[in-house]
Amino acid sequence: MSPFETTTVTVPYRGRCEDRVQVLDFDDGVVIAVADGAGGIGAGDQAAETVIREIVSFASLTHDETAWCHILQQIDHRIGDGESTGVVVACSSRGIVGACVGDSQAWLLADGELLDLTRNRVRKPLLGSGEAVPTGFSHPSAQGLLLVATDGFCNYVRREQLMKDALWIEFIVLARKLVEMVRLPSGDLWDDVGIVACRPRPRIGKRKRYDLADAD
Repeated sequence: MSPFETTTVTVPYRGRCEDRVQVLDFDDGVVIAVADGAGGIGAGDQAAETVIREIVSFASLTHDETAWCHILQQIDHRIGDGESTGVVVACSSRGIVGACVGDSQAWLLADGELLDLTRNRVRKPLLGSGEAVPTGFSHPSAQGLLLVATDGFCNYVRREQLMKDALWIEFIVLARKLVEMVRLPSGDLWDDVGIVACRPRPRIGKRKRYDLADAD
């Protein structure tokens, strides 16, 4: 069993969702992939599918930042139609490592702060353009609540509300509750939403609120 637990969701704001998420469990960690197909240019959903499929084929907890960037560069030239963002994150006892292209992001909530692991990302060109510039990232600890999400969430959530409420929500429904944070009063969404939430598996008997500061 992986030492991490995850919960995921994808929700369309119209008829067809172009966001894709994937979690791969390993004995000592997880690999998370999130992709957001670019709307308006056609085949965005197919491009996102290709990003996820290719990341799955290369998934490993041994890759460093450079290796993940190289993988995204390969994917950039393997997408036949459309374009997509892409972010891949590997979590293990060695910490967090990954790479990204575009507006999909990875955030770590720990010790009362929100760290944007993908803050140095290059937003364009996207994967599938043949000119994407992947950006690697790492963090020495995977302790905390990791959120990997598309811009339909990241661009619209109020970070103050996220920091205040996220740690009190029952983890199994967390991803779906996060979607509600970005709904309009009408019930609509601004954009498709794809979210993966990940945290170290808590010890049995731990209090309901997952205390990031006390995590092993």
